[in-house]
Amino acid sequence: MPLCSVKFNRFERAPILFPDPAVPVIAYTRALGGAGQFHAHTDEDWELCYIASGTADYRLGAEEFQLQAGDLLVIGPDDPHVCLGWRGERFVAIFRRSMLRKTNLAVRCGRSVGLEVAGVRIPSRTQVVPWRRTAVEYLLDRLQEESFGGQRAKHSMCAALLTQLLLELARSESERCDGSAAPPDSSARRMVDRLATIVQADLANHWTLAELVKRSGYSSTQLSVLFRRATGLSPCQWISQERVHRACQLLAHTDKTAVQIGSEVGFGTRSQFHRVFRQFTGTTPERYRSALRHETHP
Repeated sequence: MPLCSVKFNRFERAPILFPDPAVPVIAYTRALGGAGQFHAHTDEDWELCYIASGTADYRLGAEEFQLQAGDLLVIGPDDPHVCLGWRGERFVAIFRRSMLRKTNLAVRCGRSVGLEVAGVRIPSRTQVVPWRRTAVEYLLDRLQEESFGGQRAKHSMCAALLTQLLLELARSESERCDGSAAPPDSSARRMVDRLATIVQADLANHWTLAELVKRSGYSSTQLSVLFRRATGLSPCQWISQERVHRACQLLAHTDKTAVQIGSEVGFGTRSQFHRVFRQFTGTTPERYRSALRHETHP
């Protein structure tokens, strides 16, 4: 639909209908869509629109533009906006300002400051750097699963996921503005991918930084820098994240106990498994499994 064919003489103020009013956060994705209604939010609701693939035509205030893959819009409560149509995959996450109190994160938001995370201002339109897009899309997808769930623990889970998402966006913005922060070159990226494949195939192994350094051919400092540029995490943090991801799959699709799963994915003790699992998901393995089963069999 051509942008000039739509008139914006006035806009509506529309409320956001959260799946659970007690958890004021919602995320969803769409693959194809037509024009919406030019509107602003009625409450203190912030909206993040991220284009994973394809293009999207948007109107934000008086400006009309086309978004490409990797582009992000930050829409404040008083910003009139509309998506005129898109092709590809578009993620939307909406959260009420009060939800930020649950994130334990230094966040400021408002008409004058916009959205500021950990001292980094995220502009109303920006582009996520390529090496952080996988993490951003994963977190948006997980936030979608949790925000539509019916489990009692989802408030903490949504807050934890929102925290990680905002931090990834802040890091992306810092790296985008810093000319010295560049993605790894192709040979280094292949090395990181090769190491990742080896680790994912044997998560139960007691991986150490020294072992990864030996396999990579880089120094520990160089390897850490390359891993952070490629994944947003240190090598050890990335391994912990992969172990938690695998544990989530096993909790969802097997009847193995949490102790068995923790051992299978490489955690040495039950307490270590619980501590790291809570760090990445905001809840315990048992509650995570209970929440999934409640959604399947309410």
